[in-house]
Amino acid sequence: MNVVIVGSPAFDSLEYHLSASFRALGHRVSLLDVTDGLPVSAKINYWASRFFESYDRAIGQRMADRIVRLQPDLVLVVYRNVHPILVEHIKRQRPDVPVVQVNPDALSNLEKQQIIAADFDYYFSKEPYLVRALRDRAGLNAHYLPEGFNPRVHQKPPVEKAFAEWMTTIDVLVFGNLYPYRARMIELLMRAGVNVAVYGTEGPYLRAAVRSGFRQQYLIGPEKNRLLYGAKIVFNNFHYAEITSVNQKYFEINGIGAFQLCDYKPTIEEYTGVAVDRVTYHTMDEAIDKIRYYLARPDERHELAAQQYDHFQAHHTFDRRVEQLLRTVSLYVPVL
Repeated sequence: MNVVIVGSPAFDSLEYHLSASFRALGHRVSLLDVTDGLPVSAKINYWASRFFESYDRAIGQRMADRIVRLQPDLVLVVYRNVHPILVEHIKRQRPDVPVVQVNPDALSNLEKQQIIAADFDYYFSKEPYLVRALRDRAGLNAHYLPEGFNPRVHQKPPVEKAFAEWMTTIDVLVFGNLYPYRARMIELLMRAGVNVAVYGTEGPYLRAAVRSGFRQQYLIGPEKNRLLYGAKIVFNNFHYAEITSVNQKYFEINGIGAFQLCDYKPTIEEYTGVAVDRVTYHTMDEAIDKIRYYLARPDERHELAAQQYDHFQAHHTFDRRVEQLLRTVSLYVPVL
């Protein structure tokens, strides 16, 4: 099958991993970015599209023409800020081809709601709340599809976890975009005396306390695997707009074999391979208590991490998510 994915080609992006899974399942994949071939940067293109309707329409039509020329059997659009004319033009030229929207982000990042204005054949979201809103109230063909991890990229280092922790010397690791909400939670850990190593992308208004633990490194590839696995605890605090869902990091951390402590979300009940109350928290006071508990009990956290690793390898790879998507759009063909 010939698949076209519209999104970011950046390594470790959702689009990158979906492309890898489609290829692993035997499909041809083209990954197209709306900025490919443009004489302007991605940032300039974004703001021009946001404020100039004629420019936004022109970029959408240009992208649609590129997609149609590739003669796809399936089109997946991961970007949420593309003009609805993109879908309209593809369906006019190739009415037999399913055009699918895959939304990987929290509710707060729906831009100008372009994906709701567009006539996608299928909508997939990791957020059950959004799926119900689109399906039951907006009348759209919306389906629940969690994120996952790429076992070809997110890999457990070939050493015992106790040795990895000894080599890494990190008690609690936090990584991601350091927006104020996440930074406030990190600061509470530090105030409680927790030794926190902070990695990721610096956001606005980063407070001095958090900056003191900021390693100024974006985690990616083998170094990401090494540090997550080697940290005694990976603290994953979801964006406040994750109503009932989790982030992609949730799957990556468990798929690498690290020990994770994260916010409680209802969907974790269906994802986890261990008792949910052992690896989640509801308040920061509870999080701090559990961090102290597990730092003092390495054997217990190693056992939980190993159980999660086995469970996520079996159930939560992007290969399985792609198979689920293809079954939903009635295009699934088992690999022999």
